[in-house]
Formats: sequence, structure tokens, C-alpha cells
Amino acid sequence: MRLPAGERLLSTDALVVGHEGAAILPPLTMTIAAGELWAILGPNGSGKSTFVRTALGLVSPVGGKVEARPGLRLAYVPQQSSLDAIFPISVFDFVLMGLQGPGNVTLLGGRGLGARAAAALDEAGARALARRQLRDLSGGQRQRVLIARALATDADLVFLDEPTTALDAAAEHEVLQLIETLRAKRGAAVVMVTHLVEDGLERADRALLLDRDHGVARAATAAEVRALPEFARVYGRFVARSEATP
Repeated sequence: MRLPAGERLLSTDALVVGHEGAAILPPLTMTIAAGELWAILGPNGSGKSTFVRTALGLVSPVGGKVEARPGLRLAYVPQQSSLDAIFPISVFDFVLMGLQGPGNVTLLGGRGLGARAAAALDEAGARALARRQLRDLSGGQRQRVLIARALATDADLVFLDEPTTALDAAAEHEVLQLIETLRAKRGAAVVMVTHLVEDGLERADRALLLDRDHGVARAATAAEVRALPEFARVYGRFVARSEATP
């Protein structure tokens, strides 16, 4: 069921993320609401992946807390480089596996799940790839399949880790359009770690700027983040380009 726009899905209260009990970023308080698109920005090694893993509950926080709406359905789309390129599996079965509960393999082929997987592939424009092996796909095709897997779960909140990495311009555009489908058509909130700073800020409602080296963890509207002195320090060339535009 589509959630009302603006409904709180997940929030952090003085959340401190880190490794083995050691903080890498200052406390962060933020709220992600239904229908929002968030861009997570920051240089390499700034703590973006650690934040995402903590928000997903895969890593325990060093301090503070993460609170999720009861019954919240989460989906995570990792970087395609994290996929096992050798493991033989068809695209259809890969999407279907995304509908299984932890350790539950008996649902594979369960009534109705196949239809959901097929519909998600259709929505992602990847129906023609269903019988192909995942390892044989191009980068853009794999990313479509990863997003189809998230679509199949009918998630309320989707985290994507660098969804356009190593894609050509045409594939980047297609993937970004699919992300808009998740948000606009499904009403899901989307949190996207991205290296496309300009495009990310133009599309996003809100942004999170992280910079481990300088102790920065700031969440605000995309326009407010662009105006931060911390943003200028990391992405000065984009600030200069924006100021030069009439």
C-alpha cells in the first residue's frame, strides 16, 4: 500500500557510526519521510557506507539510535561490483531470491512470488533478461536487475549504494529514471549514495553530507547543503559552477 507523502519512515537520534566502538563521524539527527529522495554525498572514505549499514541495522551504532516505523519494509541495492560474477544464477531466480525471508528457501517458486518477480522485471524494463545469466549482463543491465529486485519487495524505503558507478551516460540516465519510478510511482523513500554530485543535488529533496576527515555530518535540504561552507571545501568546483550560472 502506498504510504502518505511525508510520513516518517526512519529517523536517527544523535546517531554515532563507527567501527569496533570507535566513532568516525559526529552525532547525526535526521528523519527520512515517505516519497523523499535523499542524496548521500562525501569523498571516498567519508563514512557513507558505514552510515548506510548502520541505518539498515547491519552494524550496531556507537551511540544514539535508529528508529523505524513499525512494519517498515527496507530494501538495499548494493554496488554491482559486490555481486559474485562467477556464481551461476538466472536473472529471474536472482530477483525471486530477493523475496525470500532470511534462511527461508522453501518459498522459492511459491505461489504468487513468481508473478511478483516477473512484474518487477517488467517495470524495470528487464523482462527480456529473465532467462539470461546474471554474470553475462552488462553493467547497466545488472543495475536494472538489482533495482527490479528492490521493486519486487514493494519496499517503503530503498537504499542504493552508488547505483550509477561504471555506467555510460545512457545507462546512468536509465537508472536515474528507475529511481524516480521508485519514488514517484511507488511512493517509496529513496536514499542514494552517489558520486554524481550535481545531478544528485538537482534531483534530491534532501541531502546528507559526510566528511570523516573534517568531522562533518550534516543533513538538510539539497539547497541548504549546497550552501554549506563544508560543501564548498569538498566540492568547490560545483559551487563555483553554480555561482557562475545566470
